Amino acid sequence: MVKPGWITKSSLFDKSFGAFLSGALLFLFISFITTTATATAEPLAESTQAELKAIKPYSIQYDVIHDGDKLGTAKRTLEQLSNGQWQSSMESKISYYLLSDKRRETSRFEVVDGIIRPIHYQSLADTSFRSDRTLIQKFDWDAMREQGSYEGKKWDMQLQEGLLDPLTEVLAVRENLMAQKPLQPIDISYRGGIRHHEFKVMGEETLKLKQSNIRTAKLQLVEKEGTRITNFWFAIDHDMLLVQIQRIKDDEEEAKLVATDWKL
Repeated sequence: MVKPGWITKSSLFDKSFGAFLSGALLFLFISFITTTATATAEPLAESTQAELKAIKPYSIQYDVIHDGDKLGTAKRTLEQLSNGQWQSSMESKISYYLLSDKRRETSRFEVVDGIIRPIHYQSLADTSFRSDRTLIQKFDWDAMREQGSYEGKKWDMQLQEGLLDPLTEVLAVRENLMAQKPLQPIDISYRGGIRHHEFKVMGEETLKLKQSNIRTAKLQLVEKEGTRITNFWFAIDHDMLLVQIQRIKDDEEEAKLVATDWKL
């Protein structure tokens, strides 16, 4: 089988569990994946909404794994709303001894001239021993302003064309992979600031998942001056669905999401 053109080459806890929980919590990485066009990127396509290959309904179920043990489940969905807009969502539920963590993220967005435009992003987190946290971001593309709030902090900032949120980022990556286009840097709006992400294609890899062996494209995102790495596996023969995510910090695997079922 001919290897896709974008393939360039083949490829938690640490000793103090309590210290990790007090710092970042077990699955803060879910907020990101759920992981992944920019001011410097080209629009996804000069086309209509229907021509964006990644924008069609799907659902994926995951197991959340740490050190070989299942700690919970997660679910990612994409659906079209009655008004023609789209909604991407991510839910997770995790438990480990006295720790429980429930999260739900939603991103309502539209596609205008082939460009994904977030409209309303919201993240709700309910974690043991911490107060509930709600992040809200509202995008006004006519006024080119974003308003948001998180834990008492509020902001009103200028929008830049191509800016995404943590959920629509994954759609942008899938779109470029499906179109076999070079990956562009991605800027996401998050908690009143902008994070700049550059994904590296690591190669093609076959995963042994519950359903069967799945050919995937492995991508990597390196942050925090190399101390935090997130690996992503997109299913080549299944519309580039995100079937596995792995979070590594200081060379130690924190957690992994592994797909158990999906529907297109």
